[in-house]
Amino acid sequence: MDTYGSVYKEYFNPSNPMENRLVDDDESGQQHQFIFTIALETNITYILIVTTSSSNPTGAFSIFVSGPDNVDLKTISSPSIIQVQYSLAIQSNYSSELTTNSQTYSRDCRKSNYYYQAIRMHVVETGYYALISNSNMNTFGNIYEHDFNPMNPFDNLLPQDYRSLVTTSSPNITGKFSILTSGPNVITLNAYNISSASTSNFTTLCGM
Repeated sequence: MDTYGSVYKEYFNPSNPMENRLVDDDESGQQHQFIFTIALETNITYILIVTTSSSNPTGAFSIFVSGPDNVDLKTISSPSIIQVQYSLAIQSNYSSELTTNSQTYSRDCRKSNYYYQAIRMHVVETGYYALISNSNMNTFGNIYEHDFNPMNPFDNLLPQDYRSLVTTSSPNITGKFSILTSGPNVITLNAYNISSASTSNFTTLCGM
């Protein structure tokens, strides 16, 4: 399997996988396996999450640990993700397209040239909403509070006004897409451009 590993301090929140995360890696090891070096302290509980780079694969895996002493590894059960009910009463639809003229950024701080579109979301009623993409592309979405910083795509990353970011799972992919929203009221979606000075020909430095 193409594995993906993350280490968390004290606990792991599946509803917010960036919370308490100390380090993560996808395929720095051989044969698309994760490998990382981390300083661990005694009397602190660390959580190692082992998953796969893509959805649905299953299979056997082993963890090898090297260091000044033994590390005791035990399987634990993490709370399930809570499924929040949302209203289907009011829906909105937004359609657009990613082209070679679209803005680009480094989505994962490893590969560059991901075409993306930033979309302002104006919410008039508090509640739970569902946003569903529809496209022939393999799309990837994020929601930010306040604004999106292409120099640091992890800044302001959160579940009045929000910013939705539509891009692709792989770089250099273009195509049409639409977004369907469902919830207690209409969400107004409007595309906007990030400052060209922030997005053109820059080296991405990502903080987490």
